[in-house]
Amino acid sequence: MLKIFLFILAFAGFVPAQTFKVEKLSGKASAQIGTSEKWTAVSVNESLPANSMVETGKNSFIRVDNGKIIFTLKGSSALPLANLKKMSLNDLILALAMEDMLNAPKKKQEANSKNTAVYGAQINGIKSPVVETDDFGVKRLNGAVQLAESGFRESAVVDAKDTYRKYPAVKNIASFRIYFADVLAGLGLNEDAYDEYKQIQSLKLTSVQAKQVKNKMDELATKMLKK
Repeated sequence: MLKIFLFILAFAGFVPAQTFKVEKLSGKASAQIGTSEKWTAVSVNESLPANSMVETGKNSFIRVDNGKIIFTLKGSSALPLANLKKMSLNDLILALAMEDMLNAPKKKQEANSKNTAVYGAQINGIKSPVVETDDFGVKRLNGAVQLAESGFRESAVVDAKDTYRKYPAVKNIASFRIYFADVLAGLGLNEDAYDEYKQIQSLKLTSVQAKQVKNKMDELATKMLKK
């Protein structure tokens, strides 16, 4: 419990003392810089604090560099720059426990999303959802997918969970939910992945998605029984 408390303090108040330089920009991109809630246009060679949120318009991209990490955020996406970091599996486990604590007191929220996903790159053999939209919650998930595709899988799960909590309507987009459940499974977090698939079963699924989820649950159940 103490570890979780310390982890909450770290994520709530600690932001690395670093900045990201905008190396390249195409189209429209804006940022909430630092603690400001105001969106401002960004430009090439501008320096952004790590606790900034970056957002791109359709058919746009922005490439940032902090000296260690170079990352390109594609169009119709949003990302907290603080999530551009490597996390250990133990850090992710603590983060998931923190999310459970944050979500526990809340009543179940029913919300519908009208966004429709198309499919792009693959992870763990599953095509990732990419959605062109002005919906900020979906933009956040687009950014989280790109984190995972760039090797920041643990940070991507944390980003997705944070987005689900802040924008509950996007939890109903099955393609995203399946994608991040697949990431959890790929990281070996079988119980967390199984719980996620179980929740996904209550969503409106296509026949292909329903079969995919069932197969994943059967596979994980077998793995957990062998432990």
